[in-house]
Amino acid sequence: MLSPVPARSALTRRTAIGGAAAVGAVVVTGCTPSGIDRRPRKDAAATPTTPDTDPDVALAATVLADEQAMLDRIAATVARHPGLDGRLAAARTAHQAHVDLLTKAVPAEARKSPSAAPSQDASPSVSPSVSPAPAGTPAVPARPPRALAVLAKEEDRLSLVGRRSAFSAQSGAFARVLASMAASAAQHAVALADAAQGRR
Repeated sequence: MLSPVPARSALTRRTAIGGAAAVGAVVVTGCTPSGIDRRPRKDAAATPTTPDTDPDVALAATVLADEQAMLDRIAATVARHPGLDGRLAAARTAHQAHVDLLTKAVPAEARKSPSAAPSQDASPSVSPSVSPAPAGTPAVPARPPRALAVLAKEEDRLSLVGRRSAFSAQSGAFARVLASMAASAAQHAVALADAAQGRR
């Protein structure tokens, strides 16, 4: 069981990222914290970081925006198709956990607004079956199978972005959390694609 980290005014963003990553490794993957490499990187002493220069903070902010955008898209889909609520419950719960975790690690001033722009397949200019949406709200196809297919595509995209982000992370623990998030998105992509085609 992880011990709570004492609150200190001098807490750095890298420490916050590392702490969130350690918790995230348990939350996202269900593994024990004993597998987390807590050793500092060889170049850590040579390149001191600050809240403004820490690349992992910027990376976490980007991932947070992507996760929030996915959560917003799921919410919009459920609002358009209430019958899909149960089908999307697992994905919604997973992305909410990711958002909650990353929110703790990213300072408010570093957060990015999630992109609510619909994907090409969900654009009203491409498909007349897509319901109109207020500005800032993801557009949702009128047919449930198509709505699930759009979500599956977005989950697949999020998985790819997550894998790339994991390679970019400076912290090994944070990289593992990002990889776990990417794997989660990949699983949801497969499940939603199958559901869209009536296989589940």
